[in-house]
Amino acid sequence: MYAEVMIATNTFFNYTVLAFANRIGWIENQKRYLLLSAFTAGVITVIFSHHVMTLFFTFFLMIGIAFWKKRSQIVKAITLTLLASIFAGGLLTAIAPMYTNSSNTFMIVNFALIATGGLYLLTKHVLHLNIAHSDRELLYSSNVTLFGNTKELTLFIDSGNECKEPLSNAPVHFVAAEVLQGVLPESLFRAISNWEFEKNVGLDKLPKEYASKLRLIPISTIQKEKAWVIGIKYEQWIVNDLALPKGYIVMTRVKDKFPHGADGILHSSSYFYLKKRSVK
Repeated sequence: MYAEVMIATNTFFNYTVLAFANRIGWIENQKRYLLLSAFTAGVITVIFSHHVMTLFFTFFLMIGIAFWKKRSQIVKAITLTLLASIFAGGLLTAIAPMYTNSSNTFMIVNFALIATGGLYLLTKHVLHLNIAHSDRELLYSSNVTLFGNTKELTLFIDSGNECKEPLSNAPVHFVAAEVLQGVLPESLFRAISNWEFEKNVGLDKLPKEYASKLRLIPISTIQKEKAWVIGIKYEQWIVNDLALPKGYIVMTRVKDKFPHGADGILHSSSYFYLKKRSVK
């Protein structure tokens, strides 16, 4: 049982380190290769842990399996994976004294969870820094298609917009209502414009023929209160000649709230999505 816990923990930790490098480096390799690599390295590390050379062999084998389809970016993958490992190792070294009286299994599982959480927060921090210092002032020209109609919109990416549709985990973007008037069916536009931000009020006023394209999405107001808004599923959204993943649009009532005269704001994940595809 101890060996299985060790393998699972090593696999979990390895996958986190590889996923960090894959995302931060915009390498975008398939996740199944990362998982296979993490598991293989985890098994070898546990079985041959008494050999010093195992550490070096396992590291390069893990890189090879994870990123063999992205050989042109292998140096970047090695560098970022090594940096992530050093970061996680330093974090665990700092907290190790807190676990002197704990069992090995408890300590190992906790170490894996803490290292994963640390790398996750680091990834989010890098994302916000990239947006804030790189593209925050950059406006994106785009074309969105809703109900067969296409509208040109000017947008920017907001690092603070992390809203997602709860069921699909799809990103939610915010667009001024006035620029979508004439694009949405008139009855639907009126119904959403009159929505009172409450989950169980006004649902009967939404046109039933468009129900499959609509979702209730929870958001937090400035006052930290939960409200419910209507998300509209778009058919296609082209930004800088690149198609965004499927997601939802929430209409806002006042356009002048958006900086730089933009028509709306994109979800924060759009930065990585567009960046990854622009460097392919």
